[in-house]
Amino acid sequence: MTESGRRHSSTATDSRGTTVVGLLADPDTPAEITAWLADELPALLADRVDDDTAWDVRTMTHPVTASVQDPEEVLRAVADQAADAGWDVGIYLTDLPMQHGDHPILVDLDHERRVAGLSLPGFGPFLQHRKVRNAVVRLVGDLVGEADAGLDHEQHHPSALGRTLAKNLQPVQVVRAGEGRHTQRYVTTRRRGRARLLAGMVRTNQPWRLVLGMRTALAAVLGTSAYLTINSTIWQLATRLGAGKLILTMLASVTLMVVWIISAHHLWERDGDEDSEERTLFNASTVLTLSIGVTVMFAAVYVLTLLGSLFFLDASVFASSLGRVPTLGDHLVLAWLATGLATIAGALGSGLDGEDAVRRAAYGYRERRRRDEIGQDENGRDGASSS
Repeated sequence: MTESGRRHSSTATDSRGTTVVGLLADPDTPAEITAWLADELPALLADRVDDDTAWDVRTMTHPVTASVQDPEEVLRAVADQAADAGWDVGIYLTDLPMQHGDHPILVDLDHERRVAGLSLPGFGPFLQHRKVRNAVVRLVGDLVGEADAGLDHEQHHPSALGRTLAKNLQPVQVVRAGEGRHTQRYVTTRRRGRARLLAGMVRTNQPWRLVLGMRTALAAVLGTSAYLTINSTIWQLATRLGAGKLILTMLASVTLMVVWIISAHHLWERDGDEDSEERTLFNASTVLTLSIGVTVMFAAVYVLTLLGSLFFLDASVFASSLGRVPTLGDHLVLAWLATGLATIAGALGSGLDGEDAVRRAAYGYRERRRRDEIGQDENGRDGASSS
């Protein structure tokens, strides 16, 4: 558990009351967003909520939901953490995708305990920082009683937080999270919301990290690509293949590497505790995350291979194989084919990366923890059955 040593407060006189707002975040993406929010939040709260209050914004990185999946239990854990830290208001940011039935959850808020939780994947992949910032401001205003974030089931034009969420994430609905409780839950619709949730899950996984996270695979792709670039047979083949076959080579190589990574590191979720729709959602997130990551790797290696081809290949040697003066287009297709074939070799190299390294490269913190728990449960069942 780490708490920020800095306190972000708006300028205040001694006569002004101070409200402590705690931002609690999971590691990785939520912690990055929280650090960014903490710098802006005091001024925004003074401007949009109450300029007669001194806003003391504190941040803490702590996986309070490390072994918790139920949204109600998550909010209870946040309330306990806020009470221990002495916060007036506690806001929790997590990259854990949460759902109410088959509706993705955006926000849970409890007026009685003055805490709220935001599930980042529900906000989608684009402008996530801005959407979360606006939602946090409305949440704080609601929880301190300075603004109404309530949303009636039958209202078509929600106010405050409802309007903020609906403006960016139409359509948004509100449900009560239990009999006699003060908790309100903002959810999105099933189809559009789940599509946005899936895209948000991929965004929080940060698939571009795969390039440097799988160093063995990257080294295999680079080394093979460099070797193929100086192979005269590849020179002739590349300049004779049409655009369609070159594109097909790239798609096939990326697909093969994704399939190999999933199978070699046991990333595909089979029948388990999750329902079929949830399992499909997580598997789709894995496929999209790896596909984007491998495509980024392909693009990076392609650029390096092209530069190497232009720098190291002597024009006269290249021409002796082609029977003509090579053009820039010849270097472009050569680098493309070499990268595509090298990516296939990189699939084999990815098997040399440890499973922990691959999961760290492919997933965010919460997803890694969830998969670790699944693995422990499966090992426990296997051990029980064997005994």
